[in-house]
Amino acid sequence: MRISEKLMTRYKNMNLTRKMLLVYFIFAGFFLVVTVLTFQITMEAFEERLYSNSLQELDYYVQSVRESLEGVEERSREMAINTNIQEMTSELTEIEPGTVQYSQVLTDMRWQLIYDNTEGTEINGVRYIDTYGNSVESAGCPWNIADDEMEKFLETVQESSGEAVFYGPTRDCGYLLCGRKVLKWSDASLDNLGTLIFFCDVGKIIANNKEQMQAVNSALFVYTDENMIYQDIEEELPALPEGGPGPGYSILKYQSQRYFMCWLTAPDTGWTYVNFFPYSDIYGQVTSVRNITLLGFGAAFIVLLLLIRKLAGIITKPLETLAQSMQVVETGDFQSAKLIPMDADRKDEVGLLTQEFRVMLDKIDVLIYENYEKQLLLKDTKYKMLQAQINPHFLYNTLNAIHWMIRAKKNDDAGRMIVELGILLRASFDENPYTTVEQEISMLKSYIAIQRLRYEDRAEFSVRTEGEPGQYVMPRMTLQPLVENAIFYGADVMTEICYIDIAVTEEEQSILFEVKDNGPGIEKEELEKVRNFTVKPKGHGIGIKNIYERLRITYDKFDFAIDSEPGQGTVIRIRVPKQESEG
Repeated sequence: MRISEKLMTRYKNMNLTRKMLLVYFIFAGFFLVVTVLTFQITMEAFEERLYSNSLQELDYYVQSVRESLEGVEERSREMAINTNIQEMTSELTEIEPGTVQYSQVLTDMRWQLIYDNTEGTEINGVRYIDTYGNSVESAGCPWNIADDEMEKFLETVQESSGEAVFYGPTRDCGYLLCGRKVLKWSDASLDNLGTLIFFCDVGKIIANNKEQMQAVNSALFVYTDENMIYQDIEEELPALPEGGPGPGYSILKYQSQRYFMCWLTAPDTGWTYVNFFPYSDIYGQVTSVRNITLLGFGAAFIVLLLLIRKLAGIITKPLETLAQSMQVVETGDFQSAKLIPMDADRKDEVGLLTQEFRVMLDKIDVLIYENYEKQLLLKDTKYKMLQAQINPHFLYNTLNAIHWMIRAKKNDDAGRMIVELGILLRASFDENPYTTVEQEISMLKSYIAIQRLRYEDRAEFSVRTEGEPGQYVMPRMTLQPLVENAIFYGADVMTEICYIDIAVTEEEQSILFEVKDNGPGIEKEELEKVRNFTVKPKGHGIGIKNIYERLRITYDKFDFAIDSEPGQGTVIRIRVPKQESEG
């Protein structure tokens, strides 16, 4: 504890130049340590991040292949229930094999298979085997499948209840087989009408989805426990590390180059997909960035050290003189403080500070008095200016609407609008900037009546009150601009009906005002600008900043919230403390 106290005391007693240099060394050293640790942590996390991205990409590709296989299964189902195939297979079960009619039906069946297979891009050929063991097929059916393997596959298909059964590919045959029993549907008997076998080129399916892989210079391998199904390069895939087929990743050297290998096993097929690409390209970029950053840091450290050492003296000397003058001011002797020579001719911030300090010495008593009086006047004046923005804008829009109603010979509507306008003008011309909640709602209803005439069936309004908030005082014309904004950004841009709901709720210690619409809403970035009042109102609108400023002038504490979701509308909530009317 004593050591720390001594160090702190020593630091406090240093001159300002040494303090600036010491702080610079501390921050520079801290930044260097953070930079080194950041790079270390980044390199440790880099591999995990690379694996995560590669695995995500590989999983998306596996999903694409799975969708292709599902397309094969769906195609097999469609052909199994095809009306023509159902009729021909049913007829074959009723005809004696070897007859002319039997051969003719088999021929027709072959042409039907050829016709149906033209629509399947993943299916190379289709073979039909009837209940007697006779078969016909379209083009594209391989013959290099061993008889024992085919028999084993057919047994598996016959054991199924009509769903699709997949088999292969094998070492001897690179085709994927999809078999399905043809069940009789016409009489719901589900009698066996034969078997359909679909031959799919696995390499073609995988190659068609290869575009999903985004890694630069990547190679794709797909294999089973027994053999390689697909590879898009001639080189052999290095052996996977111990620990099983994955998912997982490894960084290894292959042909004097580092590679990143990520693998994933599809649970439905058991196929293992391997994404294999050069690691040095990505790692080399990171290494270059690290070296450039460290060199740049070292150069910047030396240059900044020399500059700070030079600039520290330029900054601190006039500040020391100014501090001396301030010490004299503390005694109350303003005249003696003026006699201390200070470099007031400088044009930088230090010179301006010195000049302003001298002005302050001459006018400090006057400024204290005038500042107090001016703040009171400013508060009253600013409120009146904000209040005055409302009436001209609303009057202009309303008179313009009356003008067009008269031209359209809607005299009754124009008359009603003039009456409601007269009510609003009578209330708005009141010099008192405050009104009761009851009067505010009454003026709002007159405003809504005008807007109903203007927008007809394009806008629907509802005004609700809960409790008895009517006797409490609030700033005049607070709700009307909010409703006006809801109309401007809702009804004016919507093709459907815009619903605007105004709710006034009496709470225990406050009054809650809520204006809600079902308009297009506000995007997240735009909403932040609205909340910060950095968005200028469109057209001649006064904007919600006007309301916020009037509330800020009126109340020491209040809540002002804006919530919006794109396509879900906007809601503005204002909560102010209860204030009783004095008269």
